[in-house]
Amino acid sequence: MIIVLLGLFIIVSVFLFFYRIGKPVNQSVSDSYYHHAWKNKIIYSPMGNWFELGYTITEADVNTFTVLSRDFGKDKEGIFWKGIKQPVDYATFVIDKHRIAKDVNHVYYWRDFGGELTAVQGADPKTYQPYSLPNEASGQVWHRDHQSVFLYGKKIEVDGKTFARINQALAYDSLFLYVITTNYLAASGTLEDNTKVIRINEKRTAKPEAINNSYARMGNKVLLSNWKIDFVMVSFDAIESIQIVDERNIIVNKKLVSDGKLMPEVDVVSLQIIDRDFLKDKNTVYYDKELIPNADAASFEVISEFYSKDKQHVFYKNTLLPNANPKSFTIDYGTNIATDGKISFKDGVIVNQ
Repeated sequence: MIIVLLGLFIIVSVFLFFYRIGKPVNQSVSDSYYHHAWKNKIIYSPMGNWFELGYTITEADVNTFTVLSRDFGKDKEGIFWKGIKQPVDYATFVIDKHRIAKDVNHVYYWRDFGGELTAVQGADPKTYQPYSLPNEASGQVWHRDHQSVFLYGKKIEVDGKTFARINQALAYDSLFLYVITTNYLAASGTLEDNTKVIRINEKRTAKPEAINNSYARMGNKVLLSNWKIDFVMVSFDAIESIQIVDERNIIVNKKLVSDGKLMPEVDVVSLQIIDRDFLKDKNTVYYDKELIPNADAASFEVISEFYSKDKQHVFYKNTLLPNANPKSFTIDYGTNIATDGKISFKDGVIVNQ
């Protein structure tokens, strides 16, 4: 009898542990709000994955609860976000066609990962709307109202009435140029935390126009901001032609501009972008816009992010590694040791011989 009772206890415990989520409240609107399987409750569980992502038993009234979006719902008295009742104006609260949450007093912002529902300071609920570029690819979250501009739910210090984004990295208002930079190497925080709008002490001399996501043209000047260079401006007597090679390289007046550096010595007709930081023409090879001395362009090939070789030499960045044999040279990515079997290198420095 004891064994039978213990077995029943285990079965019931397992049942109660695993069988908590019942049917979704409205699967077509939200995959995160559910009826409790064995209690008269509403549960919020992200994507129904309560075992890994957890769940919240809400205070919502079951009989009047409806879902408004994936994370929002309401009952006869309250508005809920991720299962938690929110201090918003119930009578005027809406989720508009742009997925913006607002009431008569505030616009509300939330992070996709973590954080709380917060009021956007200084935002006008009547005129607040998304501010996106055509074919937006950056993933940045921009909004604006009739007088201000907001990035990730925070008002930025610009002239909101004249502010305009050029591309995902550059912007301007009636007085200044701005760069939108993201610190990808930050030790903590999300991209949202580490993205900043920085004023450049360069005044707008003509209406800037996007060349691609990193470059822009302003009259006879070319502007750049990317992950490698915060800001650079290259001036020309006149701009007659612009050809896009990729996000980091363009050709202006038949001269290469790489990461904002004018490289007139490069033959653009035979230009090849070999790898992220390597490029060559028919005669010469470059690493990070600097010449690799003695490199044979015809036989040159990239080994790794920093190592390369030709038929006679091995190079670390743009430095020749003396006596290294290109035929047998390899790199172990686990130890970051590169070797030809006789001489070994770490970060371009000999470690044994």
